Amino acid sequence: MTDIETIEMTRYHREIVEDLRHMLKKYSRIMEWDVPDAVDEGATRKLILQSLRDALAEVEAEG
Repeated sequence: MTDIETIEMTRYHREIVEDLRHMLKKYSRIMEWDVPDAVDEGATRKLILQSLRDALAEVEAEG
């Protein structure tokens, strides 16, 4: 990467982190709606984060 690209990605890093937090909250709420009384927040968080990692790996594999 060039210096300019590195600077740009540094600027966008915070936004990417916030987007991921938003996605985590979004899917946590959805799971709470589907199974309101049976949700273990810690387990739900782990499942969603793993799903995000899997999705990222899938996108990376696409090239």
